[in-house]
Order: sequence, then structure tokens, then C-alpha cells
Amino acid sequence: MTLMKRYKTIFSSFHTVYRLITTSGDIKNFAMGICRLYKNAFFADRVTVVFKNVNSQGFMKMRLENKKQSFKKGGISILTNREKEILHQEKEIMLGNRMIYPFIFADALGAVYIKRSPGSTEFSELEKKWFLSISEEISISLRIFNLYREEKRLMINYIKSLTKLLDQYVPTSYLHTKSIFKLIKVIGKQMKLSESEIKSLEYASLLHDAGKIQLPSGILSKETPLTDEEYKIIMKHPRKGVEMIKDLEILKPVIPIILHHHERYDGKGYPSKFSRDQIPLGARILSLLDAFDAMYFGRPYRKRMHINEIEKELRAQMGKQFDPQIVEIFLKILKREDIRKHLRSFL
Repeated sequence: MTLMKRYKTIFSSFHTVYRLITTSGDIKNFAMGICRLYKNAFFADRVTVVFKNVNSQGFMKMRLENKKQSFKKGGISILTNREKEILHQEKEIMLGNRMIYPFIFADALGAVYIKRSPGSTEFSELEKKWFLSISEEISISLRIFNLYREEKRLMINYIKSLTKLLDQYVPTSYLHTKSIFKLIKVIGKQMKLSESEIKSLEYASLLHDAGKIQLPSGILSKETPLTDEEYKIIMKHPRKGVEMIKDLEILKPVIPIILHHHERYDGKGYPSKFSRDQIPLGARILSLLDAFDAMYFGRPYRKRMHINEIEKELRAQMGKQFDPQIVEIFLKILKREDIRKHLRSFL
């Protein structure tokens, strides 16, 4: 490989680190991406990456050797004596066919150990400089990734607390989480949604009626029909829900789903009277699932319906309340015996 091509490979590696930090959904994918980066950039025969677990005493270890890969997660026993020594020493080691770098950013975060087989070309001085530069960037990226995971953990705890409060204050907003999550995953697969889109739908299903916490309890618990004024108050809850989560960066993709899940396909919903493709896809999906949950499991103000009755109702609302394409996909899913068995298990 010419020197110019080597430069291009190394420079693209910096972009790869950025891409990994912005697209990897979990630490395993991030670690595997880092291993492949080192292997390809430095023609290494073996790459071992060790990360310390956030908020625990455990470790994660990823190894690439030739075409084999392995991933281990656990206590210090998963580390070899050599790996323990590397983490303890916290210093760079540059030898002819081995390079070691400790990932440190305020605290020790882990280490990388790359090796070429005996008889292979030794690492050049230029490669050693590139190795240090890339490893420094990965140290920073790993710190960012850990902060992101910590933010996500706090956010999930926030969602759980808010959902529990919502269930107590607004029992009519309750969705059967396990059944809905299953349906979200199946619909997501059928519609080729990304992992992040499916996760956003799951979060939205938990928080879709969070804004009702800020509405008068008398209206929410009212058993007789709402007056026009009371209905106008109810219509404010999507915006109020968005206000509650708008400052949580990790929930930004959830906002359009929560804001528009009461829109109708025919444009007669609220709060924006959007129609058809103006309504975010996630909101169109959640609108159908919310209605299905209410019909299948019932509500304090409504008896549960048989699944055949639900199918008729959904067909009747195609092009009116619901997106016809999503209804067709959902009805096919409902015909699956494994799905019906899953739903019956919650009755």
C-alpha cells in the first residue's frame, strides 16, 4: 500500500471513531467497531480491547484474531494476567510488533493491545504516532459514550418514575407495556424501522399521555360525556407532555410521536389537524396501537372487545382515523397465532 493510501486509511479511521460514537447503540457494537478499526488501520493479527463497565466493578473484553472474534463480560477473572498488568500500569508500550495504549480520560476507562505475528513487518515510527493519535481520540470518545449511557440510564429511571406516577394519576392512559412492546417490535420489523425508531416508539408508548398529569383530575375521572370546554382542555395534553420532556436530549426523537399521536389520518385530529403523511410515522403507528390496546384490554369506561370486532373497527377506520397501510400490516400481524397467544396471556 502506498503512503498516500495509508494516510487516507488513517484519516478515515478518525471519521470511523466519530461514526461509532454517534451510531453504536450498545457497548458491544462500539467495542467491535473499535477492534475492527485497529485491525484494518494497522494490519494487526490480534486486537484486544478492554473496557471498564460504567457504575460497576466489571469489565468487557473484545478480541479479534485472524477471522475469529470473541466477547466476554464479567468480573476481573475474564482478564489474563497480562491484561490486568496493562490496566494496572496505565502506560503506553511501543514495541516492534506490539502496541498498547491505556484509555484514560480523568479515570482509567480501559486499554487496547494490538499485535502482529512474529516474522511480520514491525510497526513503523509513523504507525506508532498514528496509533497514539487514534487512541487519544478513542479515549475521549469512550468517555462520551459512557456519559451517554449514564444519561440513558437516568432517563430510563425518569421514564419509569413518571410512568408509575401517570398510572396512579391517569389510569385511563395505561398501555399494557409488554404486549405493546411486542407489537411495536413486530410492526417495526415489518415496516423496516431502525432500532432507534423502534426504541423511540417504546418510550413514546410509556409517555404518550404524560401531559395529562397537568390537567384537572376531575376531568380525567369524569364518567359522563365531556363538555366542549372540557374537551378543549383535554386536547392540550400532547403539548403539555412535550413540555415535560423537551429538555431531555435523548428523548428528542420521541417528541413528534407524543405531540401528534392524537392526529387523524383524515385531518380531523389534534393538536395540529395534520393529515396523511404530515403526521409522523411513529405517531400514526402509536395512534393505532393506543386504540387497539383500549379495545382489546378495555378501559374503566369501556368493555373489552373480541379481536374479530376489533378487526372490523380498524377496517372501518382505514383512511379516517388510521393510516390504511399501517392497518393492513397490523391486521396481518393479528392473524398470527403466536401474536394471538401472546395477547391472550395478558387477559
